[in-house]
Amino acid sequence: MEFSIITYNTFFNKAYEQVRNLFYQEKADIICLQEVDTDEKNLSQFSNSTFSLADYTNSFIQYNKIWGNATFYNPKKFKLISSTCIDLPRSFLEFITLILRGINKPRTVLKTDFLFLPLKKKVTIYNLHLTPFATNGIRIKQLKETLNDIDNKSKNPIIITGDFNYPYGRKKFETLIHKFNLKEATNNIFHTIDIHIFWLFHYRVKLDYVLYKNIVNTFTKKIHIRQSDHFPILSIFKI
Repeated sequence: MEFSIITYNTFFNKAYEQVRNLFYQEKADIICLQEVDTDEKNLSQFSNSTFSLADYTNSFIQYNKIWGNATFYNPKKFKLISSTCIDLPRSFLEFITLILRGINKPRTVLKTDFLFLPLKKKVTIYNLHLTPFATNGIRIKQLKETLNDIDNKSKNPIIITGDFNYPYGRKKFETLIHKFNLKEATNNIFHTIDIHIFWLFHYRVKLDYVLYKNIVNTFTKKIHIRQSDHFPILSIFKI
């Protein structure tokens, strides 16, 4: 049995309207969003009989709004069991912001446990958005915090996806994910951001990933739409 998952950084909600089209066009079963307006009114507008909001986490404040991660799912294929928020270590800039502005809000990971209804199998999804303005050192710490939550004895499928903000220094990244026996579904994708800066500089970098274990990845692609500075990524898995 197969199911599909999409990860998408909505660029401060600018691509949020595209989510509905993505769900129907790509027949997604789970959608993990980052950098989304977590106001309940905003999140509830796409919750209907076709797909439901599993949960959301608040991660940072900018432009006088709260932004975070949100996970939606197809209730015909999945049943929500539980959800958990994992707080991540702060970067130096986030620590300074805490001191100067008193904003005590760390980056977060949204962990959701689902029951895959066709097979009555538990599936765990981690939806993350690591710190953008920092070194890879803090992102490795944040990723370790996430991976340490995994029950290595469990044989249930696990997927970790989102905006890792990890553009370079792959060696430490690969060493870490291999330590936890994770595989990368996005190996065939070389960049997830493709933008022009002042019509002079062409910026391409890979920031979005899909990691997995105890499950088979049968297909992964980058979806070429331009509403965000990120491309959405679709992965199909077989249990």
